[in-house]
Amino acid sequence: MDRKTVLAFVLIGVVILSMPYYFKLTSPEAPPEEAGEQQPVMQDAEPVTGAYNDTSTPPPATLGEQPDVAFQESGSHLTGDSDLERAEEQLIRVTTPLYDAEFSTRGATVRSWRILPSQSYLKEYEQLVRYEYSADNLTLTALGGMGLLRTRDRVFSVEGDDIELYEGDAPESLVFTLSLGEGRFYRETYVFHPDKYEVDVHLESVGLGATTGAISASYGWGGAMAPTEADTTQDLYYTESSYFIGSSKETLKSKGKDEEDMKASGATKWVAQRTKYFVMALVPDDPAEGAELRTWPDVNYDGKYRPKLFETNLVFNIPQGDLNEHLTFYLGPLDQDKITAVEPTLVNVISWGWPVISTFSKGIFYLLKFLHQYIPNYGVVLILFSLLVKLVVWPLTYKSHKSMKRMQVIQPILKDTQARFKDDPQRMQKEVMALYKEHKVNPMGGCWPTLLQMPLLFALFIVFRSTIELRGQPFVLWINDLSMPDVLIDLPFTLPLYGGHIALLPILFAVTSWLQSRQTMTDPNQKMMVYMMPIMMLLIFNNFPSGLTLYYTLFNLLTWGQQRIMKTSDPELERLLAERKIEQEKEHEREERRRRKKQRK
Repeated sequence: MDRKTVLAFVLIGVVILSMPYYFKLTSPEAPPEEAGEQQPVMQDAEPVTGAYNDTSTPPPATLGEQPDVAFQESGSHLTGDSDLERAEEQLIRVTTPLYDAEFSTRGATVRSWRILPSQSYLKEYEQLVRYEYSADNLTLTALGGMGLLRTRDRVFSVEGDDIELYEGDAPESLVFTLSLGEGRFYRETYVFHPDKYEVDVHLESVGLGATTGAISASYGWGGAMAPTEADTTQDLYYTESSYFIGSSKETLKSKGKDEEDMKASGATKWVAQRTKYFVMALVPDDPAEGAELRTWPDVNYDGKYRPKLFETNLVFNIPQGDLNEHLTFYLGPLDQDKITAVEPTLVNVISWGWPVISTFSKGIFYLLKFLHQYIPNYGVVLILFSLLVKLVVWPLTYKSHKSMKRMQVIQPILKDTQARFKDDPQRMQKEVMALYKEHKVNPMGGCWPTLLQMPLLFALFIVFRSTIELRGQPFVLWINDLSMPDVLIDLPFTLPLYGGHIALLPILFAVTSWLQSRQTMTDPNQKMMVYMMPIMMLLIFNNFPSGLTLYYTLFNLLTWGQQRIMKTSDPELERLLAERKIEQEKEHEREERRRRKKQRK
C-alpha cells in the first residue's frame, strides 16, 4: 500500500469518525439529565411504563399567553361555572384499517392514536401519543378583546358516537362544540377516512373576539409524541419540530436544558413534529398567518439523555373574532408517498443531509424503492445495488489501480530525481512533473475513487438510518432489520465506541477490508496500517445499520475480486514493468563497468 492509499484510508477514518458530529449539526441531541430537577405535576395524568417515570409534566404556558381570565364581554360570564364545564369527560373511539384512536370531550383532544400493522415496515401496533401529555393535543388558545380562551381546560359537547370504518366505507365525522353563551360558540369538526392517515379538520367559531379589532388564535399539538423504537436514544435523537413558511423549512433545534421558542409570521404552509419514523403535521388549506414552536426538557424520562418536548402551533389572525379554517391533521408514518399526498412540501420533514449529500440520498432512496417493486427482499436489492455501483466505478477503480502500480514502478527513478535536484526545488518540481507525464501517472489517482465514494457513504447512512421504508425489513437468518445492527450477542456491559453487543456483519466487513488492504500493500513498513484500519472499521460499524454494513461488505468483496483480476490481466503494466526491468539491467551493467574501471585504476 503506497502513501497515497494510506492517506485515502486515513481520510476515510476521519470522515467516519466525524459522522456523529455531522448528525449533531443536522439533528438536535438531547441534553444529559440533571438529577433533582422538578416541574409541576399534572394530577390527572395516567402513569406510563418503560423508560418514563409515573409523574407527569405539563408543557409551559402557550407562547404569548396571558392570565387565564374569564372569557367575558360587557360583563357577561360565558364559560366559567356552567354544568358543562364541570361535566366529566367522554371518550370516543375511532377505528379504521390504518389506526385506532381515542378522542376526549375535555379539550376535544386525542388521548390515544395507535398505528395498526398495515404496512411492511409496521410489524406491530405503535402508540404515537404519550398519555400524560395528551391534554395538549389539538388544542386552541385564543386571545382577543374578550380575554383568553384555552380549550385544553374546557369540556365540549359532541355529536357522534364511536366510529368504526372499513375499506370502502364513506368518511364519518365527530363534531365537538364549546358553547360560549349568548349564541357564541367554538366548534371543531373531524372527518375520518378509512384509507388514509390524514383527518380533515374544520375550525369555526362565532364571537370569539371583541366586536371590533382582531383576535389571535393558535391551534396545534402541545403533547409529546411517544417513542416507538427499541433504541429510544436513537428515536429521541431525531425528535424535532418545524414549520414551512414561504419556500423554506425552519427547525427548532435545542441542545440545552432551558426552555426555548421560535415565532414566525408569514404564509405558513404547515407545522410538524417528528420522531425517527413518525410525524404529526397540521396543514391548512390556506396558509396560516404564522407559526409558534416551543421546546422544554422532559423530566419524566429516565434514560441516558433527557429528551426535549415540543409544542407546535399554527397561528391565525381572525378579524371580528370569527374563525373559519379548514386544515389537514396527519399522524402516521414518515412515509414519503403518504406525506407528499397531503402536501408536496411536507417531504422536507425528512432530513436528507447537506445539499451535496441530499442529492445522493434521494437518488439512492428512489433507486432502492424502484428495485424493491420487482425484488421483495431489500437485502437482495442491496446486493444488486452494490453490483450496479461497482460497475459504475469500475473504470475509475481500474485507472486508480494502474496509477498506483505505475507510481510503484517509477519510485526508484523519482527518488533519484529528487536526490539529484534537491538543491534546486524549482528544477526538481519540473523534472518530477515531466516524469509523471512521461509515464502517465497521476499522483492523486489512487485517492479519487475513495474520495468520490464519501458522499455515497454519508447518503447510505442517512437512507438506512432515517427512512421508514427500510424499517424492520429482514434479509436472511439473523439479519431481521436492515435499519438496525445485526446483533448476534448482547453484552452485559458497554465498550467505548464499540457498544454493548456483537454484530457479525461488521466482523465480515473488517475481514474484507483486511483482504483488500493486504493485496494492495507493497511497502512492509505499512504492515501495521493493514491491521489498524480494519480494526477501526470494526469498532465504528458495529453500531451502524446492518443494511449499510452489508452493502460495504459486498462492495469490499467485489473490489478485492477486481484487484485480483487486474493483477493478472494488465498488459500495459506488464510492458512498463518489462521496460523497467531492461532499464535496471542496463543500469546494473553501467554500474558493473564503473566498478571494474575503478578496480583497474
